[in-house]
Amino acid sequence: MTDDEKYFFDLNGYLVLRDVVDADTIRRCNEAIDHHDDQIEVHERRFEGESKALTSHIRQRWSDEMVAWKRPYCEPFRQLMVHPRLKPYLNELMGAYQMATQPRLIMMDKGCAGHYLHGGQPDRLSYSLTYHWKFGKIYNSLTLVEFPLADEGPGAGGLAVIPGGHKANYPIPAALRHYEAFQDEVVEVNVCAGDVVIFAETTIHGTLVWRADHQRRTLLYSYCPRYQARVPSIYEVSYPPYVQDMTSEQQAVLRPPH
Repeated sequence: MTDDEKYFFDLNGYLVLRDVVDADTIRRCNEAIDHHDDQIEVHERRFEGESKALTSHIRQRWSDEMVAWKRPYCEPFRQLMVHPRLKPYLNELMGAYQMATQPRLIMMDKGCAGHYLHGGQPDRLSYSLTYHWKFGKIYNSLTLVEFPLADEGPGAGGLAVIPGGHKANYPIPAALRHYEAFQDEVVEVNVCAGDVVIFAETTIHGTLVWRADHQRRTLLYSYCPRYQARVPSIYEVSYPPYVQDMTSEQQAVLRPPH
């Protein structure tokens, strides 16, 4: 992680890395999703909350099962868990790390509802959601990595952030949370398939209504320091059977915190 990248992550709370994932991996991910399309369910939760600007009758579709799919369909999703290009960034931001939740697929068709803006550090008692800079080093807790599997160009919607929001210490104004005012403060993150977005969970972020004609497909992988648990251990005492078929490196990022 270069000094320039450290500067901009500390300044903004996120980084966009270009051309990280090769085209063949993107193709394999999309083919696997197409193969399991009938198993990916509509998520009925109102991620837009009370927002009138982000709502729609078209709902997001989610899956957390990609790494459990039968071979060869699971393979590209497992490989992304330990992508070599990302290891130096995750080590720099968190030290030794683990996955905080299972990898997630999010799909949005044209007009799909978004997600209200959330993040910042006010009124938090949990150190699993914090950002600090001390003695020349970044100390970040929950860190998100987003792998877009389709382009997210200007005006398309999708991931949106408030630069610097990871250091906000006051509650988010309701009109901003709902994207009903202060839109000039919100940056739509434009990426191409193969790019990667790394951001702190504390960075104020959300999802805008999807406006593009093509389907939005993005993968969300979350990581936290080895000594923290964002939620109760993913696999508690024992792994599900499919984990035994993973590489030792892939298994390592799924172990409980210690």
